Formats: sequence, C-alpha cells, structure tokens
Amino acid sequence: MVRRPKKEYALENETKKTIVNLPNGAKLRVLTLQADEKTEMTRDIIFYSGYISYIYLWRESIPLLRKNHNVIFIESREKEFSSFPPNNIAYTVDTLREDFAQAIEELQIKPEECVFTGSSIASVGVLEAMSKYNIQPFLSVHSSPQKYYKENTKAKTAARLLPHWFVTIVKPIVYLIYKVKFRRDKESGKSRIHTLGRMLQKSQLKWMRNLEMLMCDYEMNKESVKNIKSPVFIVGAQDDPEHDTGSIEEMVGMIPGAKYRPVPFKNDTHNEAFAKIILEEMKKVEDNTF
Repeated sequence: MVRRPKKEYALENETKKTIVNLPNGAKLRVLTLQADEKTEMTRDIIFYSGYISYIYLWRESIPLLRKNHNVIFIESREKEFSSFPPNNIAYTVDTLREDFAQAIEELQIKPEECVFTGSSIASVGVLEAMSKYNIQPFLSVHSSPQKYYKENTKAKTAARLLPHWFVTIVKPIVYLIYKVKFRRDKESGKSRIHTLGRMLQKSQLKWMRNLEMLMCDYEMNKESVKNIKSPVFIVGAQDDPEHDTGSIEEMVGMIPGAKYRPVPFKNDTHNEAFAKIILEEMKKVEDNTF
C-alpha cells in the first residue's frame, strides 16, 4: 500500500476519520471537515477523487469550500488506509461506482441536499452511480473526467520489472521531464509532480506489483448515464497533458443537461480556482439560474 511523507498528513489531522466497511468487502476511509462558519445555506460537499489523489492534493481548494460548508472526503479503495484486500484491487469504473453508491448509503447521506465533486475516473464512477441507483444530488461538479480511459500497461510493466534501486537513479530524471512537460505554468504541475513522487516510492512499486488490474480500458456510453436528472457541471483544463479535452467534451454531450467549462490550464483543477467554480455553480442552482 502507498505510504506518504509525514507532511502530507497535516490537513488530515484536522479531520474526523471514519472507516466504512462496505457489504462488498471494501474498506473506505472517510475524512470529514466541519464548516468554519455554518449558515442557512451550509451543505455537505462530498469529495471522491481520482487515482492516488489524497486530500493533500486538494489543500488549496478545501479551505475555501469549508468556509461555510462541510467537506466529506471519501477515499477510493486503492488508498493507504482504504485498500481491501491490498492484493486484489480492481481499479475500474465498476469498482468506483459500487463503492461510492454503497458509501453514500452507509454514511446515511441525503444526496438531494449535497454537492458531489471529484476528479478524473472517480468522477465517472460517481456519474454512473447517480444514473444506475437514481442518486440525484443537489449538484455535482467534476474535474476532468473523460469518456475514455486506457489501461496503464506501461506503469504496470514498470512496477513489475524495475528493481527498487533503479527508482533512486531514475527519480531526478523523471522529475526533470515532468517539469519540462508542465513548463507553461510551474504551479499547475506541482500537484502532479508530487503524485509522481509517490508513485516512484519503493512502497508504491511494491504495492503496484500486487495489482490484478490498473486503470482498465473504459468507454462511457449513453446507457450508463441516461438516468441522471440533477444538475451536472464539468470542468476541464485546456491543453492538460494528462487529460484528453476531446474525450471530456464527448462525455459532456452524453450526460443529460450537463454543462461544461473549459479553463486555462494554469488554473489547475486541484487549486482554489476549482473551489470557486463549485461555489459559483451552487449559487446558480440555489437561485434557479443554472
């Protein structure tokens, strides 16, 4: 399982931590941050983020969101505290969909009063859960989900074949390549470089060797999202090297009534700009102007 540097736990220390044992055998950790100041409009904002994306990577968004709202961060099952069983993790949309739906039920969350948000493939799982189980939140806002995902065979092969000592040698080289890749805006690449660092840890490689599947092939179809009735808002960073904007736009076209906002890549969808968009769209739904 993934082990992280101690500094990454700073935000987690402010949270109430709950372990939710699901009927399907999964064990998910839930982090809850109460609003700094509650108002009549205070809602629960349910986070469900993508591959190895901890609450730490959302540290710029969380303070703004929790100013007047409660933030409930559900970790997906490949995370350090949520993996179960660690040697049999199928990281697929089906897994994410079922885990999310069951977590919402176990936590006794009332979707119609909540905002769902998350990123990448986890958001796709949320959208499918909304359609399959008629879970209709007050609003859902998603960061860079895509219609298509391809199995990460390179990462899987590398994890199985590379010796641990090789990581020490290759890490600075890969970091340099990543920094060049994100040269348009260094700030936007920080979270991804940070995530990459975790993936190159010895413990991460050991964990990945035990995976049966890693990001299996996926293609969304209209059937999987046809029953969504609540407001859906999709945010996609333009020219994002890690997410296909065309795939995002195709997906938006399949979701009933979904709206899309492309943002400049420098406004990384993990930072405060994404939090502001969530709050803006909440206000529109409340004012019936969505």
